[in-house]
Amino acid sequence: MPRKAVLVCNGSIDSKNLRMHLSSDDFIIAVDGGANKLLGIGFRPNLLVGDMDSISERARKEFSDVKSLVFPREKDFVDLEHAIQYCVEKNFSEVLILGAIGSRVDMSLTNVFLLLKFPEKMKAMIVHKNQEIFVIRKSATIEGIPGEIVSIFSIAGEARGLTLKGFKYELNDYLLQFGIGKGLSNELKEKKAVVSVSSGKLLCVHFKNYY
Repeated sequence: MPRKAVLVCNGSIDSKNLRMHLSSDDFIIAVDGGANKLLGIGFRPNLLVGDMDSISERARKEFSDVKSLVFPREKDFVDLEHAIQYCVEKNFSEVLILGAIGSRVDMSLTNVFLLLKFPEKMKAMIVHKNQEIFVIRKSATIEGIPGEIVSIFSIAGEARGLTLKGFKYELNDYLLQFGIGKGLSNELKEKKAVVSVSSGKLLCVHFKNYY
């Protein structure tokens, strides 16, 4: 089995963005209506996951031969959570989530918070347009072009010992409280910047200049 899984959800993503991030070597999981996004772009899912309340009739027919994990419509977990659990059980080394951000704020927030479901050893990221969204548990090196925006938030209570190096606005051993905008709209000063925290978890949003 490929070591990278790509989860395609039913949020805001166009064919250009899908093609940019998909490869024939990926294990592609269509999360319910995410199957609709895969129609006509030259990629087929390896697995369908969800309660199938958002998948179109055309997608049902096109991918009728694809293995499915179907769950009841009334359930305790959202479809993406089931897809993430599958990836954890299959021990993928990398998971990329596309189409997780959409017009519903509640669903978008839920999908972002679900990044916390991944174990530390797995590289997991949501990509929305030019934004890479991921969790930092201890430390991370962020690579990019000087001037790119990087926002950092505490996502699970206080984050203690926050240190930022290689940024326009650097911090050393800072206490970042949940819900505070202190980490909003920082900038890369160098091609590589380092984020570290002694306790707590961080949510990072990196705006990439590749468009």
